[in-house]
Amino acid sequence: MRLIRTLASFAAVSAIASTAGAQPAADETPAQNTIYAEGLGAGLLYSINYERRVIDELGIRAGFGYTSFSASAGTASSKSTWLTVPITVSYLGLHSKKATFEAGGGTTLSYWSGAASSGLSRAEGSGLTPYVVAFVGYRLHPVKAGFNFRIGAMAIGGKGVSFSGDKPPNEFGFIPWGYISLGGSF
Repeated sequence: MRLIRTLASFAAVSAIASTAGAQPAADETPAQNTIYAEGLGAGLLYSINYERRVIDELGIRAGFGYTSFSASAGTASSKSTWLTVPITVSYLGLHSKKATFEAGGGTTLSYWSGAASSGLSRAEGSGLTPYVVAFVGYRLHPVKAGFNFRIGAMAIGGKGVSFSGDKPPNEFGFIPWGYISLGGSF
C-alpha cells in the first residue's frame, strides 16, 4: 500500500512539474510584432512605434515622433523642429489570453533645433536631451493578429524636468505622464 501511495505521489508531482514548465500552445502564443501610434507616452507628444516580442514575456520597442513649429510677424520669424526617439523594454508576463499587464522602462532621445530672425539679426541652435521613462499599464494584445490597444501611467525624468519651469536646468526631476495607443499586431 505504501508503495502505491509513493508511486501515485511521484506520478502527481511529475505531472504537475511537466505542465508547469510547458510552453503555451501555438494558437495561444501572443502576436510577435506590433505597429502602433501612441499619444503622449514615451514619445512625449506622440510617436509611431514598432515592438517585437523577443520572448513571450519581453517586448522591445523603438519609435519616432516629429513636430515642427513656426511663427512670423512682420520681418521677424522663427522655426523649430522636435524629433523624439523612444526606446523601451516591456515585461509582459502577467497575462491571460489577450489582456496583459505591462511594466517597463527605457529612454527617449529628444532632439530640438531652432532658428529665429528679425531684421538684420539671426540666431539658431540645437541640442540632444535624453530622458528616462518608466511605465505600467493595461494592454489588449491579440493572440495571432489583430487590434492592439494600450493605456497606462508613466513617469518621465531628466535634467530640468518639471511642470513649473522653475527647476534649475542641471537638476534631475520627474513628472507624471500618461499614454494611450492604438495599432495592429501580427
